[in-house]
Amino acid sequence: MNPVLWILVILAAVALWFLISFIFIPVGRIALKKWDKIMGILNNEEQKEREDKDE
Repeated sequence: MNPVLWILVILAAVALWFLISFIFIPVGRIALKKWDKIMGILNNEEQKEREDKDE
């Protein structure tokens, strides 16, 4: 196969990698914020159950 074709394919793959990473970084931040919020709620519920159990 033509070496120029392989270079173009590799460059296209690298460009696609960077384009996709710019899309997924904000999506990951949003998902992480939601995850932290949910885990905080679950931890608070567990602490309340422990406090009720200790009383």
